Amino acid sequence: MSIGPLGMNSGMDINSMVKKIVEAERTPKQQRIDSDRTKVSASISAYGRLRESLDTMKNLMTNFRQNEIFAARKVETSDDKAVSATTTTDAIAGKYSVDVVQLAQSHKLASTPFDDRQRFGPGKLHISLGNRSFDVNVSSYSNLMDVVRGINGSDSNPGVRAAVVKDTNGPRLILASNQTGEEQRIGVSVEAPEGDALKNLEFKTLEDRVKDLEKARAAAQQIINPLSPEQQKIAAKVAEKIENAARIVDKDVAAQIEKAAQTAQSADGDSVDPIKTAQGDGQTDSAVKAAADAGSQVNQYVRPQDRIPGWTETASGTLLDSYEEPQPELDDKAQAKSKDVPGWSNTASGSLYDSYVTPEEAKTKLKEILKQEQQQIEDAVKSGKITPEQAKEQERAKLTPEERAYLENVEKTQAELKAAQDSFDHYNGMTQVQAAQNSEVVLDGVAKLSSKNNIIEDAIEGVDLTLKGKTDPTQKPADVDVEYDRNTVRDYIEKFVNSYNQFYQVSQALGGVDPTTGQAGPLAGDSITRSADSRLKAVFSQPVAGAPEEMNSLTSLGITTTRQGNLEINQDLLNRQLNNNFDKLGEFFGGRDGFAKRIEDAIQSMTGVTGAIRTRERSLSEQTRRLQTDQTNLDRRMGDLEKRTQSKFEAMQDATSKMHSQLAGMMNALGQ
Repeated sequence: MSIGPLGMNSGMDINSMVKKIVEAERTPKQQRIDSDRTKVSASISAYGRLRESLDTMKNLMTNFRQNEIFAARKVETSDDKAVSATTTTDAIAGKYSVDVVQLAQSHKLASTPFDDRQRFGPGKLHISLGNRSFDVNVSSYSNLMDVVRGINGSDSNPGVRAAVVKDTNGPRLILASNQTGEEQRIGVSVEAPEGDALKNLEFKTLEDRVKDLEKARAAAQQIINPLSPEQQKIAAKVAEKIENAARIVDKDVAAQIEKAAQTAQSADGDSVDPIKTAQGDGQTDSAVKAAADAGSQVNQYVRPQDRIPGWTETASGTLLDSYEEPQPELDDKAQAKSKDVPGWSNTASGSLYDSYVTPEEAKTKLKEILKQEQQQIEDAVKSGKITPEQAKEQERAKLTPEERAYLENVEKTQAELKAAQDSFDHYNGMTQVQAAQNSEVVLDGVAKLSSKNNIIEDAIEGVDLTLKGKTDPTQKPADVDVEYDRNTVRDYIEKFVNSYNQFYQVSQALGGVDPTTGQAGPLAGDSITRSADSRLKAVFSQPVAGAPEEMNSLTSLGITTTRQGNLEINQDLLNRQLNNNFDKLGEFFGGRDGFAKRIEDAIQSMTGVTGAIRTRERSLSEQTRRLQTDQTNLDRRMGDLEKRTQSKFEAMQDATSKMHSQLAGMMNALGQ
């Protein structure tokens, strides 16, 4: 309480006198509270340090008990430029050779050069990436950059990126996939009028163009020379044989065909037919011969003994005698038809042949119809009364529905054949710059592994390979060495020893007396430090039941107690155990009754919620609260004392002032 200077007239410093009285009353009580606070605070800090050192050891034991550190693996590769590897705890230790055959790469296409002023459209691009696709509409008079913006700006684009490259011959459109893998191929088809430059943005491989041409040719041949159901079955077998024969052609043929096609496109006006080139080299003779051999089987004669069930040369003549070879009963014209007629037999009724039209007859009839139609159209046009198209429609109206449908089918097939032939002979679409491919590795020279990207997961159980480059086929493959992580385990064992030694030093400093200064620690005389150390050393000295005999105690790992009470490691013995019995460490440390669990339990009994250290800390916290209450009460009492003392001095000052006044009055009276 602030008190202004009073009693100056009486010569007394009341403020100073009040302060001294209050301080004299407060000092012994405050000293007791401060002393108790210091002791309690020191004890709380000491118990905290002791608990922290024990918990550090306990946390290490948790890792040991859960076998996490023993499950760790170390992996190294002999060629970091080709492959790197990561492991999980499931990895099996061993050495593996990895030959990187190819890296995964994305698909990339390029167009032919365009004129800077080239305009496209109207039309539509159908672009696919793998099994996903999207459309890009191209408006009239669009330029190449408009096409690029349409592709890149499409919300449905699954990952095709377009760009324009400034070639010396003009700008080129580049399409690239943002995803690797052979399944992520780019496809481009175009809807545009004939002659529109947008057609030059389609993409067809040589194989696709060959297939389209063969399909159109087959359709045209089917129109000209229709097959009977039986012949269609034989033709299917022929086609299968042709396909199988084509498959045996060496892969180099396809590469040479592709190379020839690229040469044809880059040549100045020279056209090279890659199919003819390959045929000229005799590379497709096997396929052609197989097709010819298969085709000859259509009308091949089969001997009776080859088609009569049960026939043998040693059998009685009864079977052969009883078989009657069908005799021709038809005229020459019918006999000529017989090979093409479904369900034919020499004894069949002649009506079957009368109703059947052979391919030759169909061709002749078609020629006659076309010739008559053409002549009639020319006559009508010459008269000047009708246009060619009108004349054509009128003449076709005279045909039967079957004849008209047949002619329309012929014209459609001829148009498709011409388009396929033009596409094959004069292809000017986009070309493949980079093939879409998966990564491939050969493991241990036997197992072939592949991935759509350059990371092969679980290539070896628990091992992921990251491919960086192809290995040299003339050199030794890269080695991937998976080992137990012995260094990590050694580090953890050393951490455990260091954590105990730190605890031991802390406990000695807190619970003992400094021999040089004679200063006692904050926990001197407290049995808790001795109890904690004795519990831990009891665990150290007892063998682990169920552990292998050669590794059932700390001593077997080379860990012993010194005379000073610390732990020390025999590194040679520890290294031998890690190298020879690494797989047995888990049995010593892990499990419900292992060394780690026993250490955890011992520490838990001290630092747990109901442990001795926690109990002491709660008691000290309660003392701190009581001391805070005592301090509050002392401050309140001293405040009251100050007020009372101040009041007394003020009253005394008033009385003295009055007495002085009375004395002065008396003196004045006496002086009069």
